Amino acid sequence: MRIFVTACAVIGALSLGSGTASAASSAYCHDQALAIANQNANPAAGAVGGAVVGGVAGGILGKILGKGNKAVGLGIGLGAGTGAVIGGSKAKKRHDEIYRQAFYECMNQPIPTQVYYDVPPAGSGEWNYFCSMKYKSFHAIDGTFQPLPPYPNGPLPPRRVCVLP
Repeated sequence: MRIFVTACAVIGALSLGSGTASAASSAYCHDQALAIANQNANPAAGAVGGAVVGGVAGGILGKILGKGNKAVGLGIGLGAGTGAVIGGSKAKKRHDEIYRQAFYECMNQPIPTQVYYDVPPAGSGEWNYFCSMKYKSFHAIDGTFQPLPPYPNGPLPPRRVCVLP
């Protein structure tokens, strides 16, 4: 029984850890693409819009071609049903196109390049300036700064040499 519980705990921990996604992972890109597609193309709204347009057109055709209110009602019903199917399918197609494009762009982002900064030579005027901007306690005479104590009101650690990135 202990082995079973241990195995379940290990499997649970592994499954929780595998859910994280980095910027270029498939799961991350799926979520981003789906959000973009849902924001720009909603199949349900397309179906409702198609039903309204189809119902109006069906009602007009029923009035022109048919006799009585039954023909108008039948035209509205048939037009709304047909319009909902066509409107929903068109919006779904657009949703899929937007999703595919956004997913492709996310997965094929260029890898960020490493940025290198020119570090001035130690002891130069420029180096002294940058170190004084980085550390308030910087002394240009010996090129050191005073780090903070490890705890409040504790003894001061020895001075350290300024290191620029």
